Amino acid sequence: MSQRYYEDTNLDDELEPLERTPTTDMAIDFFGRDNPTNPAFSDIEAGKRLGVGGALVPGLLKLSWITQYVSDWAGTEGHVKNLRAAYRRPDVADRPLILGGRVVDKRVEDGKHIVELEVVTLADGQPSTRANVQVELPAKG
Repeated sequence: MSQRYYEDTNLDDELEPLERTPTTDMAIDFFGRDNPTNPAFSDIEAGKRLGVGGALVPGLLKLSWITQYVSDWAGTEGHVKNLRAAYRRPDVADRPLILGGRVVDKRVEDGKHIVELEVVTLADGQPSTRANVQVELPAKG
């Protein structure tokens, strides 16, 4: 991971897409196999009965992946300051997700160099989660 600097970011810069495949075991283990949450998170057949085709991928798992994706993009001296996410549709385990994003704003606020990103998870080319993320990046000078 290389360090990203405020001066090197531009509006509409694209983040390098990243493919992740949430396995059924990841989806089930995220909450724990014995956790009495929605059975669709821990039982493939329960997900199929709900009409989603398998075990659901927990939204918090996708949120953690988005946070890691942005943190890796920012580098060790960058800091995620704020993240707002909206879940648009469910994702099913064992189907690939693509994380992608772009720079939508950059500004200096109270002496801090803030870059705002729009990040999505895509399943079958359709957004399933959208997030706006504010990142503080170091300046070169």
